Amino acid sequence: MLLLEFAAQGIRGVAPSGGRATLRTGYNVVAADGAALRRLLEALLYPDPRDVDALARAQGAPGVGPARAGLTLVGDDRVTYRLVRDFNAGCQLHRFDPEKRAFAPVSQDLAEIAGLLRGPIGVPSAQRLAALLSLATSELPSKASGGLGTSPAIPAAVRPVLSGEQARKRLEELRVELARAKVAGKLQERLDALQQRLFKLEEALKSGQRVQDALAAAGAERAALEPVAAAATSLGDPQARFGAYEKSAARRAEADARIAAEREAIVEARALGAPQPIWASPPFLAGVVGGLALLVAGLAAGDSDLRYLSLLDIPAFGWSAWLALHWIDAQEAWGRIGRRGQVVDAWEAKVQAQFARDGGAVNAALQALGFTKPSELKDALERLAAAEQGVVEARQRLTEWEADAQTTDALAEHRKVEEEMREVETRLSEQAGGFVRDVQAVEAELARVEAEAAAPPRVPAPGMDPPPTRPAAAGPAGEPLRGLLERAAVELGGSPASVARAVAAKASQAVAAFTLNRFTVVSSDDRGNVQVVSGGRPVPAMTLPPAERDLVFLALRLALLEQALASDRSVAILEDVFAGLSDTVRRTAGRMLKAMAKQGQVIHASADPAFREAADHQS
Repeated sequence: MLLLEFAAQGIRGVAPSGGRATLRTGYNVVAADGAALRRLLEALLYPDPRDVDALARAQGAPGVGPARAGLTLVGDDRVTYRLVRDFNAGCQLHRFDPEKRAFAPVSQDLAEIAGLLRGPIGVPSAQRLAALLSLATSELPSKASGGLGTSPAIPAAVRPVLSGEQARKRLEELRVELARAKVAGKLQERLDALQQRLFKLEEALKSGQRVQDALAAAGAERAALEPVAAAATSLGDPQARFGAYEKSAARRAEADARIAAEREAIVEARALGAPQPIWASPPFLAGVVGGLALLVAGLAAGDSDLRYLSLLDIPAFGWSAWLALHWIDAQEAWGRIGRRGQVVDAWEAKVQAQFARDGGAVNAALQALGFTKPSELKDALERLAAAEQGVVEARQRLTEWEADAQTTDALAEHRKVEEEMREVETRLSEQAGGFVRDVQAVEAELARVEAEAAAPPRVPAPGMDPPPTRPAAAGPAGEPLRGLLERAAVELGGSPASVARAVAAKASQAVAAFTLNRFTVVSSDDRGNVQVVSGGRPVPAMTLPPAERDLVFLALRLALLEQALASDRSVAILEDVFAGLSDTVRRTAGRMLKAMAKQGQVIHASADPAFREAADHQS
């Protein structure tokens, strides 16, 4: 079962904008009083003649004025139904006829409608709703004084006998309502036809939506490459830039190889060290000393033949001179090594400066994009070109689609139908406040009141049995946490302890999040008494302060609700039970409700921004 919308008029605490509130699958947050919304939905899902008295007590009035409500839902049989109820008159159930594209009456008998709701439509029992699929503020342990008792039976509602003046007044009201119902019926038929036409137009325009989605996707891809586009703009002509960069890189590589060879030669030459001073060279000193000795010996020999020894000083001094010349050459070579290093350094700086000039734009683009290789930049530019081409092609397809005559006509008609729908909805809201009874129902009541006004007053026979009542959800008699498990065990089967074990993991996660890990585990003993682990030690939940027991209760309740939604794929109804808790806990609860609503539908009555931000749909 899935709820699509509800409407209310004259119901205190439930005042949707325009009289109607739409619902979707997933997590729905409705700005309404939680207790009032729950009473309204229960009165629609479990219709009972006594609801008028319950509504009167809830609204604090001895009698109920014009109070009407409606509900549109999809049943388990995949059929759309519309339930309309006037709490002073009657109830109608309509079934959507796909061939006629309109709602057809099914029944006006309250008991039969209740049976249909429980049967093919698939509304869960009131006991299951109370035990597993709803959460009310009054259920919290801190709100329950000695436990929640069973709701007292509602006394039977007997239709009052109208006096002559009352009958006349009621007839005037019914005639006015009949006129409004006829107008509203025509407006509703027109609205249904417009909705069907709008559906067909939207189907016809889906191809355009796909083109628009493709254009949006191409635009998003192009937007993601905006830094690459900025780099491409800075390059100007990327192909010329890359060509100059590659040539400069090749020249730099060649120069780097030669510079490396030169530096290696310099290092090898410097490894030999500076030449030894000539005056410290033994061969040089030997030649000088030998030449002087021979010269002295020749001079000392006088006229003897030994004087010719002095001629040998010439080769000795020549040897020393030859060594001196070699030392001078070595000194000059050592000086050239130093100058050669300076030349290589200047050469390298010149090569680097030239490369920076030739490839500066490419290097700047690489640095801006965080790339290390020009090939990466080339790939990015190719992706940019492909993305821009995709945008151009998608825009061209959109232009062609918009220029098509059929598309133009469909778009114009779509706008016209939407405007007419808004006008009809406005008129329908003004006419009926978002709610309208069927013309046949108003006519039937009009005939009944006319007959009653003409006939003598009827007195109910003594001892008449009251009509069957909607089963009231029994609350836990005693400790609320144990009562919660006992009620869930009745619906799920098994014992309270087995139910606690089934939801222990989810409940433990929830209570840890709610208490910031002060409580880490939720469990139960064999008798269904709940306990939590705090600081590594088990603590009975019934001994906790009321605020902390509320958090344990909420953790168990949400775990049971998630399990019920996963198995039934039904609807859960929640009041604003998290009011007063910290912002962190409320936001955590909102995320949990959104996650569990993926299994079905959650309707949460709250105006809290923490939950409205997490909602899949707001009303």
